Amino acid sequence: MRPTNKLYTASNTEVKERYEISKKAIADCLIEIGSQQNKNNYHRYFKKVGSFMMAMMAHNEAIKMPTYYEDKDFDTLLQINHDLYADISSAHYATSFVNPTYACAVFGLEMGRFLSGFNFIIRQFVGFAYEDRRYDMMVYNELFLRLYERILLKKEEEVKTLSLMMRDHLLNHASVLEEHYWIRLVSPEFDTYAHIIRDYNHEDLRYLFRYGMYVGTNEIESAKQILSMEEEKIDLIANTFSEAFMRGYQREKKIFDHKKSILLTYHLGFERIIKKASDNFKKLGLKPIVQYELKGAQRPRLCNTKPNEQMEYDHRFSNAIYMDGVYLDAIYKIKKDIFEKYKEKARVYAGLALMEVFGNLPFEPKNHEANMTYDKKMTELVSKHTVAVKNLQGKYLPGSSYSFTINDYPLPSIGKDYKAIFEATIKVNTLDPKMYEDIQQAIIDALDQTEYVVVKGAGQNRTDMKVQLMPLADPKTQTKFDNCTADVNVPVGEVYTTPVLSGTEGLLHVKDIYLTGLRYKDLKLWFKEGMVVKYACKNFETKEENLKYIEETLLYPHTTLPLGEFAIGTNTVAYMMAKKYNIHALLPILIGEKAGPHFAIGDTCFVWGEDQQVYNPDGKEMIARENEKTKLRNTKVEEAYTYRHTDITIPYDELDTIIGYTNDGIAYPIIQGGRFVLKGTEALNQPFDDKDHV
Repeated sequence: MRPTNKLYTASNTEVKERYEISKKAIADCLIEIGSQQNKNNYHRYFKKVGSFMMAMMAHNEAIKMPTYYEDKDFDTLLQINHDLYADISSAHYATSFVNPTYACAVFGLEMGRFLSGFNFIIRQFVGFAYEDRRYDMMVYNELFLRLYERILLKKEEEVKTLSLMMRDHLLNHASVLEEHYWIRLVSPEFDTYAHIIRDYNHEDLRYLFRYGMYVGTNEIESAKQILSMEEEKIDLIANTFSEAFMRGYQREKKIFDHKKSILLTYHLGFERIIKKASDNFKKLGLKPIVQYELKGAQRPRLCNTKPNEQMEYDHRFSNAIYMDGVYLDAIYKIKKDIFEKYKEKARVYAGLALMEVFGNLPFEPKNHEANMTYDKKMTELVSKHTVAVKNLQGKYLPGSSYSFTINDYPLPSIGKDYKAIFEATIKVNTLDPKMYEDIQQAIIDALDQTEYVVVKGAGQNRTDMKVQLMPLADPKTQTKFDNCTADVNVPVGEVYTTPVLSGTEGLLHVKDIYLTGLRYKDLKLWFKEGMVVKYACKNFETKEENLKYIEETLLYPHTTLPLGEFAIGTNTVAYMMAKKYNIHALLPILIGEKAGPHFAIGDTCFVWGEDQQVYNPDGKEMIARENEKTKLRNTKVEEAYTYRHTDITIPYDELDTIIGYTNDGIAYPIIQGGRFVLKGTEALNQPFDDKDHV
C-alpha cells in the first residue's frame, strides 16, 4: 500500500466536501451529454476531458487499495499504465483534443488553442492521482464545470472572457497550488516517490508502476540490465555518484554539517543503483527528495521515456491561455511568502544528485501554426517574472549554500551495443582523476600566461572564436581556469573559465548537435562583445522558421545571451567511445562537453556563488567567477542573470586549433590539427590512436 502523503492531508480534508460535489457534478455533466440528441463538437470535447478526469479520480481510489499491485501481474499493470496515456500516444494524438492542430481544426484558431491548452493542463491528473492531491483536482474540477456552463450551456465563445475567468479562478487557489509545488521540491516529507526506492523489492518489476509515469521499453530493459549486474559494479557506480557529491563540498569549502536533505534524480529502472546511493547519503544524514514535473519538462528531475515529446513541444507556451501581467504579479507575491515560510527547509537542503541518462531516440520537433506562442509583450513579462523569481529563490537558496553532482549512463534505446556502451560508460565515469588533474594543470599553466584564446574549426566547421580571458592581479596565487576533475561533473576531463565579455567575439559553428533534447542542424551563433548578435540553423525550410526555432528554444525567454563559459574538454577516452559506437549525436552534454572545447551561452557556472572562493588542487584561487553582466547583481540584480546555461561542444574531429595568445602575439598552442600539442598533454592523444581503447 502506498503511504498517505501527509503533506496533502490537510488541504485534502479542507476541500473533501467540495471535491465530492465537483466529482458528482462532472458525472452528471457526462450523463447530460449522453442524453443529448443533437451532439456537437463541444459535447465531444467535454465528454472526452470529463471522462478522463473521472477515470483519474477513480484511479486515485483504486491505487490506495492495500493489495492493488500485488493482485495484478506485470502485463496487466503495463496495460493499465499505457491506458493512462492512450489519448496522447502516437496512435491517437492526431485526433486528440490535446493536439492544438486538431483542436483548432475543429473549433477555430483561438478557441482551439484555448481548449487544447486546458486539456493539456488536465493531463496533470495522472500525477495528482498518484500524489493524492485532491485539492488540486477539486480546483480543476470546478474550472471544468465553469467552462462547461459558459461554453456548452451559455454559448460563450469569447476566448478573452474565458481566459480571464480561468485566470481569476486559478489565482483564487494559487497560494495552495504554489505551496504544493514548492514543498515537493524541498521537503523529504514529500514521500510519494522516494519510498519506491526504499520499500520495495526491485527484482519484482511491478514496482515501476507505482510512479504513475509512462513505463516503456527503456524503463523495463534498464531495470533488467541493472539487476543483472554484479553487486561490486553497482557499488562502484553508486559510490562514484555519492563521493563526487561530497567532493564538491570539500573542494569549495562549503558548510555541510547542518544539511538534512538531497534531491535525487534518476531514470525509472535505475532504482537498484539509487537505493545504494541513497543509503550512502543516509549515512551522511541526508534524506532523499524525489519529484518530477507533472506537465512535462525538458529536464524533469525524475525522468522516463516521454510518451509524446511533440505534445510537450506543442504546449510549451500554452499557459498563455490564462497568464498575463496581473497573474504574474500575484504569483510573484505568493512565491515570496512561500519561500519565506519554508526558508528553514531550504537552509538544510544539501543540493542535487543527478543520475541522468542518454541514448533516447532523437527528437526533431515539428512547428505547427496552431501552437500557442507568446507575443512580444508576453515574452517580456515572462522574462521579467522568471528573472525576478529566480533572483528571489537565489536569496533563499543561493548556489553557494549547496552542491551537486551529475553522472550519465545509457538507455537501451541507444541501440544494439547498449550493454557494451554501458560498460564503456562505467569506465569513462571512473577514470583516474589524478592523471587528468596533472595534465590539465599543464594546460592551465600555459593559458594563465595568455590574454585571449582563439578556437578554429576544421573542414566544414567554420568556427572562429576569440575568447577574452580575465587578467590576474597575482599570478602566484591566482589562476584563470578551474581544474575540473570529477568532483561534481562526472566524468573527469575539462578546464573551464568565465570569459570577459568585452573582446569576446566571432562565430561558433556546429554541424549537428542535440541541446536539451532538441536537434540543431548547422547551428551558427555570432558573438560581439560576448553577446549573441546573430544566429542561424537549417532545421526548417525557411529562414524565418529557423530564426523562430532558435529564439523559442535556445534563447527563450531572452533575445540574446552572453557567453558564460569557455572550456577545453580533455576526456579523449569518452570521445573515442562515442566514435567507436557512433553515438556522438546521442552523447549527453555532461560527457560531450569533455570531448572537445565547449562554449556555454547564458550564465556563468557560478550563479549566486561568485563570492564563494574556489581553489584548484595546486592551491591557487580560480578568480574568473564573474563577468560584466553578473557583476550587476550588486546594483541591478534584475539584469545580472539569464537563468539559462546551454553547453555547445565542438567535437575533436571538427576542431583545428586552440591557441592562447599574449597581447604581444606570443602563442601558446594547446591543440593543433585536432591533436594536443602542449608539453605534458601527450597522453591525451593515445586514445585517438588506439581504436580499441575503450
